[in-house]
Amino acid sequence: MPFKDPEDRRRYDRERKRLLRAQEAGRPALATPVRLKVAQDVEALLDEAVRTIRADRKAKGVDRARALTQVASVALRVIEAHALQDRLDAVEQVLRLRSA
Repeated sequence: MPFKDPEDRRRYDRERKRLLRAQEAGRPALATPVRLKVAQDVEALLDEAVRTIRADRKAKGVDRARALTQVASVALRVIEAHALQDRLDAVEQVLRLRSA
């Protein structure tokens, strides 16, 4: 038994897992930095993120699923923002017609 003390074993496992996570974090998620100006930019970025996540075969299935869930959450917020923008535009148009 290489570790007589169970605490030494736990300490070794924690350090090994920390090093593995640090190596995984070194992989670039997206190829280039992107400056977002409009909702279409966000949609394009989300599309790229989904393609990147699906193409990453080194990641575990659970990690890919977690990343896709996060991207889907952001995508839902973008969809809600689009719907809100459309409703706001409609209200502004009605108010312009009433004032004219």
